[in-house]
Amino acid sequence: MNENKRNPGPLAPPAAEEGEEILQEYQKKFWQNSKFWLGVATLLILAVFALVYKTTVMNTAMSPAELKAAVELFDISSQWVVNDKVNEEDFKGILLVPEVSFRIRNVGEKDLSYVFLLGVFRFMDSGKVIGEGYQMALRKALPPNGESATITLAAGFGYRASSAAAFEKYKKDWRNSFCEVFVKSHNSGLTPLKTFYISRRIAGQDVEIKIK
Repeated sequence: MNENKRNPGPLAPPAAEEGEEILQEYQKKFWQNSKFWLGVATLLILAVFALVYKTTVMNTAMSPAELKAAVELFDISSQWVVNDKVNEEDFKGILLVPEVSFRIRNVGEKDLSYVFLLGVFRFMDSGKVIGEGYQMALRKALPPNGESATITLAAGFGYRASSAAAFEKYKKDWRNSFCEVFVKSHNSGLTPLKTFYISRRIAGQDVEIKIK
């Protein structure tokens, strides 16, 4: 045992001045206490966050059924457009893809905002997917009875040919196709909205073969 090591002595009591300061802090009236105002500030911040959350999320939240009932598509049109130019060793030409355009009318009772739209393009005979297009629309809230600007969805795949004129020549051999539009807003979940046929009109050309 090392005799040089000694047990620590008793803790020294706080100075009289320090003790008085501690007592004075607790003896202050509540509105003079800094801890009181810190608590008030914390509660105010929480109240502001709660108000923002209620305004931006809870007041705009919709079930899938409510969202589907509130979104009305109008000014609907469809066509085939040149999506890309193909320059490969075995093929040089263009890629023609289906495209749909429409506007949204809010026929519900709540604002519509941050509406995600997905268009799935399929062949009618087989149901095989041609491609899909998507867009986040209505970043600015659309009020009840409000109408949006034109929204366009286009597939990423389609037909290849040497030129748009070549498509015109063999348009009768095209397979009928359609587009399924799905919609989602905030936490509503993705829900089917509308399905419509794709015309055989090529953008920039006047002739259109009607789908029978």
